[in-house]
Amino acid sequence: MRIRIGDLLVKAGVITDLQLKAALAEQSQWGGKLGDILVRMEFLTEEILVRALSKQTGIPRADLTGAGDRAALSAISPEVAEEFGVVPLHFKEEGRALLVAMSDPLNLSVTDHLRSLTHGANIDAQLAGASAIRNAISRWYRGEELFADEEQSAMKIVNNSGDSVVTLDPRKAPRNASPQGFAPAAQLAPSPQTNGAPRAPPTAQVPAARSSAVEVLRGVEETQRRSVAALKAMVELLIEKGVFTRDEYLSRVKR
Repeated sequence: MRIRIGDLLVKAGVITDLQLKAALAEQSQWGGKLGDILVRMEFLTEEILVRALSKQTGIPRADLTGAGDRAALSAISPEVAEEFGVVPLHFKEEGRALLVAMSDPLNLSVTDHLRSLTHGANIDAQLAGASAIRNAISRWYRGEELFADEEQSAMKIVNNSGDSVVTLDPRKAPRNASPQGFAPAAQLAPSPQTNGAPRAPPTAQVPAARSSAVEVLRGVEETQRRSVAALKAMVELLIEKGVFTRDEYLSRVKR
């Protein structure tokens, strides 16, 4: 009998038994896949989850590095790829089989649909994380990174109370800042105050501000993660001590 993914992760020392119980309680309340819940609760990374799932199922992990295969990409539209969370890798066996990266390779309805789209080609599924697949779709179909569009829009970070922590709007950057954050050529002209040496370029505004915002976001996420983890640990402890039952807890939070 195949070992369950949660038990496998605990046995491997990737997560603790308390973390597994917290994730199972979350799953019982809201549903969803246990692995996705563990990643969302930041008990493990998506890469570690994919490795564990590969070991559990025996399905190899997909390689999403490098450039995409044009023939494979033309066989499945980006809309279908995004809808089903898949990305085609390449044809093999002289076009009779298509290698596809999937976050859920055991989903037979998806593989059957892909087979019909590829005129009956056998679908050879490999494992990949959901975010890794989204990034591959963005790079290979559209030639851009997943977050490239965010460079042209404002980003606001809020805390648990809904208060703004920081707002970043690249569109309000100084006019003389280049998109890549390098100084314009005119600012590198010789200066009499430096004995003919080029003036030092000013500090890059947009990347520096964005880097600062990312650091703030990480800090907020870490604070929220610790708060949630502490609350869940306390609830599990109270349940173990018999203060209340799990059913009583779940019935109360569902109100």
